[in-house]
Amino acid sequence: MKAEYTTLSTKGQIIIPAEIREQMKLAAGTKLSIQRDGQTLILRPITPEFIDSLCGSTKGLGKLRDAMHRHDEER
Repeated sequence: MKAEYTTLSTKGQIIIPAEIREQMKLAAGTKLSIQRDGQTLILRPITPEFIDSLCGSTKGLGKLRDAMHRHDEER
């Protein structure tokens, strides 16, 4: 795994390097989940697969899944 580096802006924003965005097919407007695990931050794109992996872990997940599928159909 190759290390990449970025800087946190004064507004709390980061830039994901282009190579990673291209490899992961991330486009402007892609929603991301961010989790903290000790001193590690984990970013995950919110995709239908990600939402399905949460099934049963949160209340109201069906509404989120339906909204994501509606958004996909509009594209």
